[in-house]
Amino acid sequence: MSNFSITDLVANLEKTNNRWQARETAVSQLPEDQQKGLLGVVVNTAELATIMKPKAGAASAANYAPAVDWRNHNGNHITPIKDQGGCGSCVSFCTTAVTEAMASIEQGQLLDLSEADLHFCSSHGANCGGWWPTDAYGQIKTRGIPDEACFPYASAFPGNNIWSGQAPHCTVGPNRDARAVKITNSTTLADITDRKNYLSTNGPCSAVMHVYEDFFSYADGVYIHVTGVDKGLHCVTVIGYSEAEQCWLCKNSWGAGWGKGGFFKIAYGQAGIDTEFPFWTASGIKLPAPAHGWHGYENLGGLLTSRPNAVSWAANRIDVVVRGLDSAVYHKWWDGNGWYGWESLGGQIQGAPAICSWANGRLDIFAVGLNHHLWHKYFQGGWSAWEDLGGTLSSEPACVSWGPNRIDIFARGMNSSMWHLWWDGAWHGWEDLGGIITSAPAVSSWAPGRLDCFARGQNNHLWHKWYSNGWSGWEDLQSNMFGSPAAVSWGPNRIDIFYPGQTYSMMHKWWDGSTWNGDSDLGGVLSSDVGVCSWQEGRLDCFVEGTDSAMYHKWYV
Repeated sequence: MSNFSITDLVANLEKTNNRWQARETAVSQLPEDQQKGLLGVVVNTAELATIMKPKAGAASAANYAPAVDWRNHNGNHITPIKDQGGCGSCVSFCTTAVTEAMASIEQGQLLDLSEADLHFCSSHGANCGGWWPTDAYGQIKTRGIPDEACFPYASAFPGNNIWSGQAPHCTVGPNRDARAVKITNSTTLADITDRKNYLSTNGPCSAVMHVYEDFFSYADGVYIHVTGVDKGLHCVTVIGYSEAEQCWLCKNSWGAGWGKGGFFKIAYGQAGIDTEFPFWTASGIKLPAPAHGWHGYENLGGLLTSRPNAVSWAANRIDVVVRGLDSAVYHKWWDGNGWYGWESLGGQIQGAPAICSWANGRLDIFAVGLNHHLWHKYFQGGWSAWEDLGGTLSSEPACVSWGPNRIDIFARGMNSSMWHLWWDGAWHGWEDLGGIITSAPAVSSWAPGRLDCFARGQNNHLWHKWYSNGWSGWEDLQSNMFGSPAAVSWGPNRIDIFYPGQTYSMMHKWWDGSTWNGDSDLGGVLSSDVGVCSWQEGRLDCFVEGTDSAMYHKWYV
């Protein structure tokens, strides 16, 4: 029977002017057997002796900062506090927390991973017994950890009660392996300087410590053991340190109601955290391949008076053009890190501008001027002036490049047929391609010498005409349209088409090399036709004007 008293502890701390404060906590009020049940480290004594053996040679150089806290170290990389409940799963919580933190640091991904899968479905087994961090990290290397939704922690216990005291079970969630995050490396650090160097530049670590009775009542400050017996070993996450306070900063897994919002500080040399046990590291985060799917709509601002049109000249690069309130062309771009613009490119245009690219760093913009002629402006190290390319057009243009120094442009003429102008080092056309179209055309190219054109016909269906060593006739694709189409190809024999549906949502139809698929309703309430581009296979970026006249972005990856 313990003689520990929280009242005596508080009085003792006040009398000795200690650096930490105590209070009754949900953990300090637990029965003694449940407190012990929180502690779940099973020591591999042979490995521990090898790790903690003093190393030969010169001491490591101290290259660390005076203080580090990964909650505020080029951003917050520490995921929220969790509660392991009445189960000795602390090793799974502390190693998962490090894996989550390293995913943020290395990959910029804030993840919530499944401690239940790591603890109950791995080599550890479906029980609340303890573990050794080396073994847990070994399982993260080989099996990985899926997301929390794959196997929520509480669902491992009868009635979702993590304090039930009853045996947990393993549930292998759907597509578990495809959802798992893995690590490539895990090391141990025994030298104090090595620990601080690592924390300063790399990220958090896992640590093992003794838990004394007074620790259950920790509230704030720098913990130093004062009173109470040793209850067992516990695994925590070290998220930083402070040389000024001579302490480690740690994340616990006893819920946010314990400690200072679930976190605590512990003085150097206390509870064996840096004298009896090493720190464990994890690195080389391997994220699962993303599942293909649609994301957005994302509001990108602006005040538009046309549909946006977009192109990509390289991976992770997008350039979008629209008509603004003053009838000039405006330009916004993504460079892989953020959106920039809006930039006014001048001009006085009708309808939406079109944009294409035939080389990295090259943009060609086409628009219908007030005289119904086609006008052209390009970027190659700087913007050109606008040039008049003639024609007499009754729709906005569409353009595409199938290779270097090649541009094909399509628009509806005054006779309602589709007209074609092209550049191969010199301008050619206009060429009348026939048909009676009731919308602006769209065009895509999936190979040099290949063009696929789309437009709405008199029956409000989507019609298709293509070029491959000569022009085909017009083909009725049956889809009902309520606007003009947009088209793009992300690779050979692939075409994706977008258009407003009857309820002004975005509709999607695609060719997969053998058949037409769709029509798929992607939702939204559109105030314009769609613009689309692709910067890699399997990637689509769509842009529309919303009901507030701002530009919205929806993407598929």
